[in-house]
Amino acid sequence: MSGGVPSPMREQKLIIDAHAHLGPAFQTRPPMLPGVTGEQIVRILDDAAIDKACVFAPAWEGAEFVDPGYEKANRAIYFAVREHPDRLIGYCRIDPNQIQQAEKEMVRCHDEYGFKGLKLHPLWEHFLPSNTKIIRPILRRCQEYGWPIFWHAGYYPTCEPALFFGIAGEYPRVNHILAHLAYAHTLDAIILSQEYANVFLETSGNSTAQAIGATATAVGPEKLIFGSDLPFTQPEDVIMKIKLQPRLSAQDLDLVMGGNMARLLDLPHVGKGKQ
Repeated sequence: MSGGVPSPMREQKLIIDAHAHLGPAFQTRPPMLPGVTGEQIVRILDDAAIDKACVFAPAWEGAEFVDPGYEKANRAIYFAVREHPDRLIGYCRIDPNQIQQAEKEMVRCHDEYGFKGLKLHPLWEHFLPSNTKIIRPILRRCQEYGWPIFWHAGYYPTCEPALFFGIAGEYPRVNHILAHLAYAHTLDAIILSQEYANVFLETSGNSTAQAIGATATAVGPEKLIFGSDLPFTQPEDVIMKIKLQPRLSAQDLDLVMGGNMARLLDLPHVGKGKQ
């Protein structure tokens, strides 16, 4: 027998899901998978071999859970991240129409909770990304905090990619992630991302493998970000669509599956794994 030399430890690139929800609002609107607690989300991450996830509150819908300003929801995110600091990355969620309350909640989420980003949903909260009266204070805060903004994108009339041209150019140091490849407006989202270095496109929703591949080719793998939309979807479905892309090299996949998100959040992109 040859001498037993232990296999060296090698650095493994982390997989970071950029799009996951959790919180008590799911008690009134159960999603596809259980997602009320951080423990439930971490269990899904384990099953899908995902290292970390960016988590934020689902939409507030009313009923017995009253939280129009997302204070309760953000606090639930804080507790989940505190329980699973190595797996969950907290994002703030606000309703920009509540201008003073929204900014106050951003300050709380940054100063007290240590969150790393912001989630905005123009369709659900009924505002336009081009409405600079309510958006500029938010952008200034995100610029100060170094927060990326994760946008629900794609639907007419509030989420079309064309509505982001003004703010992307006015605040070039604020990074914007457009979810779902903007659904039916993927081509417009590609044009936006090609125009601005601070606009990235995310893979979740009903994105087809063809749309993911076309987007990666058009904007480059450094502008494409893996997200699954947990717990509304099975993350393995999205992962498979990405990994089946023939034009994405191993290095490209590292960027899409976690490297790009790690760079935007100023996080390490490596972990220790056994060879």
